[in-house]
Amino acid sequence: MSLCESTRADGSPCRARALPDRTQCWAHDGSTRELAHAARRRGGTNRSNVQRASRHMPRDMQDLSKRILAAFEAVETGELPPDRAHALARLVAAYVQLHSAGETDARIAALETAASASNNGSLAGLVSTYRRPS
Repeated sequence: MSLCESTRADGSPCRARALPDRTQCWAHDGSTRELAHAARRRGGTNRSNVQRASRHMPRDMQDLSKRILAAFEAVETGELPPDRAHALARLVAAYVQLHSAGETDARIAALETAASASNNGSLAGLVSTYRRPS
């Protein structure tokens, strides 16, 4: 199979394999242009900091994050009045505080359990080896 005959945006030759019976790869071939554009867009979205962080968020926080972004866009387009968005933001902040407090309580309980199971009930050495629950 031959290599693509196109050049990349930086001027260097494309190193991808050409499509069968074509001289260009899937990214440069005119017949797959829309497909290539959509793939690049998805790739950029999946690499974003928000996307990476959301993989580590609990499910309810992921849903909340999507709703916050939707509300942000609704304020920008005028569909949602800013005062209602402000009220939603305060509710979200309260929810996040409750979630964080619950997570902290769970971590403390795990440390206390580990300390009581260890010799002398001491926390020495436990803090450095404790890992956050996933």
